[in-house]
Amino acid sequence: MPAIASKLGKLTDIGEYIKPGSFVALGGGWSCNKPMAVVREIIRQKITGLKTMSIVGGWEMEWLLAAGAVDHLVFSFLSLESFGLPPHFRRAAEKKTIKLTEIEGCSMIKGLQAEGQGLPFAAFNGPKGSDIIQEAPELYKTVTCPFTGKELTAIEAIAPDVAVIHAQKADEQGNVQIFGTSGSDLDMANAAKAVIVTVEEIVSSDEMRENKSATLLFRRDVDMVIHAPFGATPCSCVPYYSAHLMQMMKDTQGLGDKKNFPQYIQDTIGESEEAYQASIGGEASQKKIAALAQKVKKIEFPDKITDTPAESFEAADQMVATLAAQIEDGDSIVLGSFTPLAYAAYMLAKLTHAPNAFIVGYSGVDPYPFQMGFHNSEAACTKFSAGLWSMTQCIDALHLRGEGDVEAVSSAQLDANGDINISWLAMPVRDKEGNPTKEMNPRALRLPGGAGAPVVYGLHRKGVGYFANHSKMVFVPKVNYITGTRVYFTDEERLAQGLRPGPMTVITNLCVMQMVERGKWKALSLHKGVTAEDVTGKTGFAVEVPADCPVTKAPTAQEVELIQEIDPQGIRLLDFMSGKERAKKLPTILEAEWNSV
Repeated sequence: MPAIASKLGKLTDIGEYIKPGSFVALGGGWSCNKPMAVVREIIRQKITGLKTMSIVGGWEMEWLLAAGAVDHLVFSFLSLESFGLPPHFRRAAEKKTIKLTEIEGCSMIKGLQAEGQGLPFAAFNGPKGSDIIQEAPELYKTVTCPFTGKELTAIEAIAPDVAVIHAQKADEQGNVQIFGTSGSDLDMANAAKAVIVTVEEIVSSDEMRENKSATLLFRRDVDMVIHAPFGATPCSCVPYYSAHLMQMMKDTQGLGDKKNFPQYIQDTIGESEEAYQASIGGEASQKKIAALAQKVKKIEFPDKITDTPAESFEAADQMVATLAAQIEDGDSIVLGSFTPLAYAAYMLAKLTHAPNAFIVGYSGVDPYPFQMGFHNSEAACTKFSAGLWSMTQCIDALHLRGEGDVEAVSSAQLDANGDINISWLAMPVRDKEGNPTKEMNPRALRLPGGAGAPVVYGLHRKGVGYFANHSKMVFVPKVNYITGTRVYFTDEERLAQGLRPGPMTVITNLCVMQMVERGKWKALSLHKGVTAEDVTGKTGFAVEVPADCPVTKAPTAQEVELIQEIDPQGIRLLDFMSGKERAKKLPTILEAEWNSV
């Protein structure tokens, strides 16, 4: 029988493709399906001088930055999600120790697609009005459609040397099956000169053909397949296992220790992947995260909807119910990263007045309502969905076509024009004695970045923001940095651009307010017990509060019960806590989930 070529390799072989100075694109999204085993091997082999890129990143980049492996970081979003801002990313950005290129997430995908299609650039409805375009003029240009005369954003083709992705299954020949959360892994693979794939299972070619619809990447485009069970840990690989959040909590502390983080890296990753797995709990922890990925609950629709007002309710319940009310039956909703308060609102809307809402979360398309949990929301969303989309498919199908209705956003700042800032905060410059001066440093505090927000914030039919802390620190006269804007605001402006008109509404812990004209805001309702002075005194720009401004509709008793079923651990309440309260409560919730299996 003729020999069939095998593409099986070992982690120690990655140096064949990843060399000092390589441009490496790392797959996955958020804390899902990240190729962490390869990240650890890069650190073990002391491969440095890298240019690295991810669509929505966090842990993979923080480890590489901490290890000194990166000279140039290309990113759209970097966060440790529930654990806050990555300290090594922040330090690199604020101290300018490496080169950073911030690209909006949809732009990054389009740049990869252009390279994969053999084109020098891609033109699309890009992040107009965002300061991100000004940051990378070598990548962004404005072009005119030769057919319609419409102005479009062009992004230069992006060509990584190596794409590294983590998937569920592959055969020895390099055919790869992906059936969990997928970022823009296929775009990376198509654009890169070489492709390395780590997988949970190596299966026979016969088995591969029994479930052929899951085969998304084929052997002609794959250079090396590496069998790496639990290779995404501490990130997730659904349906095999959830994120190892207890380890992530340790990593946050260990990597954040300014003095001892090099020793933490060495002690944790060890000299092999077997040593790493042993250091994070071995088989016992593996069984835990595998069990947590299976601990999912679908929430059944009520037999009937009742409207009896709740006798008592939390401020969080008011916000969840009010945010849910922004969703109309049949709306298309995108969840984005795990934002508990917004997740609870979307689930509540679907269970009550908007049963036909079309939800996309993680990679799950049109999931049943499900119970939230830090360890299992991704698994639930995926398990109960009607199908799976990659991040690219979601962006192409909803965002860039202007077919999305709602993706509620929450940012560090929002100004009178409705512009949002999730990139940089200004701080006073300090003198030699450490005292603040009147001079401001516009690049003092690095934030995670907007991911796709600079595009989707403007393209969705409705602009919806939510803020659990209504204050002048959040609502400022003018943002320090425009991450995103609804550059086309009026009905006429939007229709002229082929976009659907829709309102710009903000829900806070005090009120519901709407931008009725650009720069002009009006309170639509005040929450129970809130006065007009409470709102105007805590807003950094003018807000009209009519004398007859109504009280916000209270949640019903049924809604409060459903919110409790959606979020039995009270994860949504974290948004309302101080930093110290959150630091105390979050570990309690994670430990309770961890000990539940």
